[in-house]
Amino acid sequence: MCGRYVLFSEIDDVRPLLSRRLGSAEVPVVGEQSGSGMWRPNYNVAPSHVVPIVRPFRQRPTIGPARWGYPPKTVFNARGETVLSKPLFRGSRPCLFVMDGWYEWTADGAAKQPWFTSSSDGEPLLVAGMCKLIAGQLYGTIVTTAAPEDMAWLHHRMPRVLLEGEEDEAAEWLLGTPTTVAQLAARPGAQHWPQLESQKVSRAVGNVANNGPELLEPE
Repeated sequence: MCGRYVLFSEIDDVRPLLSRRLGSAEVPVVGEQSGSGMWRPNYNVAPSHVVPIVRPFRQRPTIGPARWGYPPKTVFNARGETVLSKPLFRGSRPCLFVMDGWYEWTADGAAKQPWFTSSSDGEPLLVAGMCKLIAGQLYGTIVTTAAPEDMAWLHHRMPRVLLEGEEDEAAEWLLGTPTTVAQLAARPGAQHWPQLESQKVSRAVGNVANNGPELLEPE
């Protein structure tokens, strides 16, 4: 699962990445007035936060604000194997979550040890999501997949990281046919591990009120 993540990359650094991966000369920002503080460094993104997502708007990819977690129970993850068939997500559309990595916890005696998983090359990750307009508010949820064997020690689920290649999964997810989206949603995550790395970080991340680069430092 993915219940906390990190986004510290600046928008001016992410836009060229989106342009390259989505094959779009420009990826504009829309709806900034409704997402005050939407894009600012956040080292402890939590469900219910307003976050930037990428979605098609007027036939081109755009960056805009969405509240993370579908109401009424703030459903912040959706299993890729079933997201297209669950009533809660009926009428939803594919989107991308941009993140520098996510947190997961493992048992460490009586306490829990948080880990930060990120790309080994330091590039922001594009993660599959679904979004939906509900009562005038745009909501998003992160799509998850089965973790590969090499990552099962951390958690049996992980965000559906979209890989770059000859056929970029991010572009296929955002702009592809319903059949392509369904295939990507259900595809297991075994191919992700060689490009990801996990490191222990501060237990202070457990308190959502804590926020800052020091959270990524081990205790």
